[in-house]
Amino acid sequence: MKRALLIFVAACKPDLGAPQSLVTQPRVLAVQSEPAEVAPGHDTQLHALIASTDGTLTPDVAWGFCTDPAPLSSNNVVGDDCIYTAASLMARGTTITATMPIDACSQFGPTPPAPEPGQPPRRPHDADVTGGFYQPIRALAKLGPDEQVPAIGLTRITCDLANASFDVVQQYKARYHANTNPTIERTLAQLPGTADAADMPRSLPAHTAIPLRVRWSEDSAETFPVFDPKTRALVDHREAIRVSWFVDDGGLASERTGRTENETDAFADNTWTTGDAGAAHLWIVVRDTRGGTALESFDVTITP
Repeated sequence: MKRALLIFVAACKPDLGAPQSLVTQPRVLAVQSEPAEVAPGHDTQLHALIASTDGTLTPDVAWGFCTDPAPLSSNNVVGDDCIYTAASLMARGTTITATMPIDACSQFGPTPPAPEPGQPPRRPHDADVTGGFYQPIRALAKLGPDEQVPAIGLTRITCDLANASFDVVQQYKARYHANTNPTIERTLAQLPGTADAADMPRSLPAHTAIPLRVRWSEDSAETFPVFDPKTRALVDHREAIRVSWFVDDGGLASERTGRTENETDAFADNTWTTGDAGAAHLWIVVRDTRGGTALESFDVTITP
C-alpha cells in the first residue's frame, strides 16, 4: 500500500514549467538604485536590468513612484495596483535620475501622516529585519506597441529611528551609515581541461558543465546597527549577500547562492551546464540584505 502511494504522488507531481533562472521571454531581472540608500528629497539613479533571449535589452522604460502602501491584510510592501497607478516620472529610459518623494518615510516608513478628520490614525510600517524602509518604484519596459513588461523595485530610504530613547537615537545617528551597493570584482569560469578558473570567456563548449564563481569586494558586506525593540538597544549586524543567476540556454545547478552574515567569504559558486551551440547569455544579480544591488551580464557563444 505504501509503495502504491509513493508511485501515485510521483505520477501526479505538477509541471512547474521552466525554472526562474531560465530566461525564455523578456523580463526585468532587477532595479538598481545608485546610491543604494537615500533620504527623502534626494536624488538617486535608477537602472533596470532587462533580459531576453536576445541578450540585455535597453528599451523605453516608464518609471513611477508607488504612492499607496499595501493594506494590512497583505504581505506585500505595496498595493497590487501600483503597476497601473504609480505617479509617473518625466524621465524615461533604462537609466534615469529621480528624486525620492519628500513624504516617503511617512507613506512607507515609521512616521505615518496625520489622519484625515474622522479617520483613525494609520499604523506605522514595520521595518524589515535590517531596520530598513523602502520606497517602491514601478518600472514598465515598453518592448512594442502591445508588449509591456512591468516590475517593482525597492529603494531603501533613510528615515528616523522610531520608538527609541534619545540616547539610542544619538548612538544610531553616530554609528549608522547609509547603505552602498555591493561591487562585483570578477566573474570566473573553469573550462574543461584547465586547472584554474579564469575570467569569464566569450565562448564555452556545448553540453558541458562549467563551474562559475562570482567575487565581490571585501567591503561589499557592510556592518550596521539595528535597533532591537526587546532589549531597547542597538545590535550590530553584517550584511548577508545573495546572488541570483540567470541564463537563456542550458541550466544552472542553483538559482540562488550567497553568504550569510556570519560567512566572510566574498564569493559564491555555481555550475552552468550549457545547451546547444549558438548565442547564449548569462546575468548575475548580487544583492545585500539592505537592498543594495550589483549587476553583471555576459554575451557568450556556445561552440559545438
